[in-house]
Amino acid sequence: MKKLEDIPKKHPFKVPDGYFDSLPGIIQARVADKSKVEEAKSYFRYALQYALPVVVLAIVAVIYLFPSNPQDVDTMLASVSTEELVAYLEESEITTEELLDEMDLDSESVEAIESEVYFHDIENLDELDLDLDNL
Repeated sequence: MKKLEDIPKKHPFKVPDGYFDSLPGIIQARVADKSKVEEAKSYFRYALQYALPVVVLAIVAVIYLFPSNPQDVDTMLASVSTEELVAYLEESEITTEELLDEMDLDSESVEAIESEVYFHDIENLDELDLDLDNL
């Protein structure tokens, strides 16, 4: 194995004559040229850097604040026929208890539903032919 002391100490690269004398002038010339080009680009870069997020936020705000089809739930439900609603509920696997658990009804709605159901049952009661003597 070679030791570090055994390797000859010579410089493999040769510098051209007068290179270091002209080097500061070359570097200053390159820096001066780049500063002019970068100064023109920097205005556009900063304008794009600050304007682009503002434009994106404005687009997102317009999309969320002004929806294309503003309809409330009552309007959408009014457009669906009762037969379609009944067919959907019959086809789905939602039970009556699950449906009632998810609904928030006020007291007026509950009274209206109860009066309709009970009134409907009383009307049907007259139609029933009860034979209580055979029990």
